[in-house]
Amino acid sequence: MHVKIPLDRARITLLLLLAALLAIGAWAYRGVGDSLREIRATGLKTLLDTQVETLEQWIAEGRNEAARLAADPDLADAIARLVRGDADGKRIIEDLLHEAGRIGITAAHVIDAQGAILASSMAGRAGRGATPDFFSHLAPALSGQPVFVRPRHGGGAQPGHAWVAAPVRAGNGRIIAVIALGSPAEQRFADLFKVARPGETGESLAFDAEGWLLSESRHAEALRQRGLAPRLLLPDSDTPTRLAAAAVAARTAADGIREGLLLTPYPGYLGREVVGVWRWLPGHDIGVAVEMAAAEAFAPLFYLQLGFGAVLILMLGIWLSGFLPPQTLAALLRRGGGARQLGPYRLGRQIGEGAISNVYLAQHRLLKRPAAVKVLKQQSTSDEWTARFQREVQLASQLSHPNTITIYDYGSGANSEFWYAMEYLEGLSLADLVERYGPVPPARTAYILRQVCASLWEAHSCGLVHRDIKPQNIMLCEIRGERDVVKVLDFGLVKQMSGEQTRDLTSTMRILGTPLYMSPERIRHPGDADARADIYALGAVGFHLLTGKRLFETETDHDLTYQVLHVVPPLASSCSPFAVPAELDALIGRCVEKDPAARPQNIAEVASALDGVLVHLPWTRPQIDAWWSKHWVPEDHPERRFSSRA
Repeated sequence: MHVKIPLDRARITLLLLLAALLAIGAWAYRGVGDSLREIRATGLKTLLDTQVETLEQWIAEGRNEAARLAADPDLADAIARLVRGDADGKRIIEDLLHEAGRIGITAAHVIDAQGAILASSMAGRAGRGATPDFFSHLAPALSGQPVFVRPRHGGGAQPGHAWVAAPVRAGNGRIIAVIALGSPAEQRFADLFKVARPGETGESLAFDAEGWLLSESRHAEALRQRGLAPRLLLPDSDTPTRLAAAAVAARTAADGIREGLLLTPYPGYLGREVVGVWRWLPGHDIGVAVEMAAAEAFAPLFYLQLGFGAVLILMLGIWLSGFLPPQTLAALLRRGGGARQLGPYRLGRQIGEGAISNVYLAQHRLLKRPAAVKVLKQQSTSDEWTARFQREVQLASQLSHPNTITIYDYGSGANSEFWYAMEYLEGLSLADLVERYGPVPPARTAYILRQVCASLWEAHSCGLVHRDIKPQNIMLCEIRGERDVVKVLDFGLVKQMSGEQTRDLTSTMRILGTPLYMSPERIRHPGDADARADIYALGAVGFHLLTGKRLFETETDHDLTYQVLHVVPPLASSCSPFAVPAELDALIGRCVEKDPAARPQNIAEVASALDGVLVHLPWTRPQIDAWWSKHWVPEDHPERRFSSRA
């Protein structure tokens, strides 16, 4: 039945005011946004100009000092004698450092025209040849011009020295040597880039063509804590940031454009959104940039959005309240008026769905800790499913092994919604692993299965059988920097081996579990399964990892059931693209025996066999890091958002 509600003058007036507010707000937001972007662009360019000018002045000062010292008659005479082999190189170096120390010079070389280091302040360098790369950058000095040589990073914790060099001439004007004066990049050179640091997050940067920072990052401590290199790359990847890519591309561009402005936020080398301006200095082969966090750069826009949104919501609420019955309005507000709340958790987007439940990404209101919250669907709130849901969380909460997903909390919502909260995982399931990247090498397979064993060992020790071990219920995670960490999920079918018995059949006579990973005895006698049923499922998972295939390939559940009961599965070695070690091949085959008595009798026996495999075929930390560095997507990529399945 439809009820017509007349529109009185007050409601129409309010509606018009709402429309006018929308129009004014859109106009104001656009105008303020354009003005703010123009102001921010001017400010960043000014800071960049200041930074480049400061750098150029410092370089010019260093080159002038080097030229002055090289032209000193007494020093030139001493170096000429050094070239002939009858002068004290140590004394010459001391004089150079004394004279040039006032501009931050802490290192000095005297290099002849053939590249031999005749004297040096650096231990062990005298009497050796200069590196080809360094000597090639001294070519202008050997041609008669003072030269600046930028710091070289080389992948170490700190870049090397910044150098200035000038030619030394004999009495007849012939160039006989070069003096090179250096200062550590992490000291005087880095100090230059502390001049232009906008706001609380901004910084000035010097970087080379490979993206290595030649100046000290303002966020050096954060880089160290996260184990990131001082390089303009997206975190945990080899992809340069947008700014670094643009600057390096301009380095060799034919059009000669060597600067740019990036006001559309982009991920910086710490992973957060930034804006910036850059310039490439071809004369020094250095990139210079000024960056700051986008949130700080455009904070006024955020506050404008917040204020305007609050007013708009208020007026919309007032308008709706005049049109809708109180109960209808309340329902709308519950559904769309902000984040859904269950207990102390604020629900976000849905990240998983099962037959009877949904999983949401959530955050604890006070602890601000992310969590995955599993909520029983309204259509599944029968006494049977509610009891199963409650039993799942009660039994799973008894487990605390690091390879088992952690249960945080449990409760019911205002609308009798049963839920529980568990840890939120960053990673991918074994099913996704095989689907995306194909079969898994034997060493890694053994490494993964061994961790599953550790989880099941605790469960079985507590008298619990999982009963739904499958690739979809095993996550491969990155947890606090530790990679290839296995988490066993979804204890929804967990069963006590003693005490109160539970059914594997629902009231609708549907068998619970995944037939492909169900042991024959679970199909024949659903209520009689013990720990050996989990061992069978673990063997089927191992077969899938090694081969990329299912243990039995069938079209229908009926055929699958027949094969599980009567057909002997193939050995993994016959289907795997890898050379499967005999002991691992035999273990997988024993785990999927039809007769439970022919399988390993407990999970400790399986774990011991896997330990033996890993002794001869280890899956090492460098192998783990190499795989994740190659395949794992950045933190802000949507494909990174994996979590537990419902």
